[in-house]
Amino acid sequence: MKKSLIALAALAAVSAASAQSTVTISGTFGAGYQSYQLGAIDGKAATTGATTAGAITASTLGTATAAASTAKGLVPVTDSSIKFTMSEDLGGGLKAIAAGQFQLNGDRGGSLTKEDSSVTLSGGFGSIAIANTRSGDTAINAGVFASWMPVTSWYDTIAPTRSNIDILSYTSPAISGFTLGVSITELTQNANTAASVNKVNTISGTYSNGPLTVMAAHKNTTGTVTSTTKRNNTEFAATYDFGVAKIGFGSDGAITTGAGAYSDSSAMAYGISVPVGAITVGVNGAKRGVNKFVEGGVNYALSKRSTLALMYGDMTNSSNASTTSQSKAGAQYRIGLKHTF
Repeated sequence: MKKSLIALAALAAVSAASAQSTVTISGTFGAGYQSYQLGAIDGKAATTGATTAGAITASTLGTATAAASTAKGLVPVTDSSIKFTMSEDLGGGLKAIAAGQFQLNGDRGGSLTKEDSSVTLSGGFGSIAIANTRSGDTAINAGVFASWMPVTSWYDTIAPTRSNIDILSYTSPAISGFTLGVSITELTQNANTAASVNKVNTISGTYSNGPLTVMAAHKNTTGTVTSTTKRNNTEFAATYDFGVAKIGFGSDGAITTGAGAYSDSSAMAYGISVPVGAITVGVNGAKRGVNKFVEGGVNYALSKRSTLALMYGDMTNSSNASTTSQSKAGAQYRIGLKHTF
């Protein structure tokens, strides 16, 4: 009897210890058919196209001339990913969280890389995180419709700061819906330059109360400033969920230093999403100077996790007016089935 009690006590201790640490697996799988067409602007040569569309890659498209270059075909498990999140209760209100993500195809190279990893320590003080991820643009968060397109080829047209980054950040606890954040970012790769040692210091704030969310960020870049890098920039976005529709609006300040089509041009972004039973229709768009994109589509929920999606997008990119190799325009559509878990 005594041995049985000891065994039960040991089992309870092991169960209690294991209950403090959890592992969560989540992700998305999808497959479908896509058509991508890339052409030239005013007779200028176009650069290569999307690199995140599965079999439809830059090498498939080649370099377009005045005639349009097209690619069509199946995109099996495109944009699919599996994410592992490990969480441990450290006691005293502290929690440690680590995450790593496998991208199956897409722009992460089909493997687990530091670009998809983070470590976070959270508690009553807020949270401190070290991560390697992909930088974003607050204004683009105004796009409230759930897109299922190769994001890089469209969003980089408007948000030139999108690149692989190492980031150290602090986020305050929420007080009456307000959270504040500060971060130091090192640009580890920039698609618009051969190399970059720039650092970005960011102060941000978010207010969230029921259907309303407002986000703002001020960014200061140190180091080399090019035609696609901003020295100072203020970004803003707001979304509101009316129930019958969700809308968003965002803005992004002009570049004050540098040459090219981005200079002195602010970005404006918008989004609307309308649910009608199992069907959701919506559109996202943005414009910076001569650069613009719009995408829209229909999502049909087969269940809580499975969705049939049809998307169409159109993009114009002349990111550097003095360089013919940077001028391009394209259209694409995708139809497919995706499953989240």
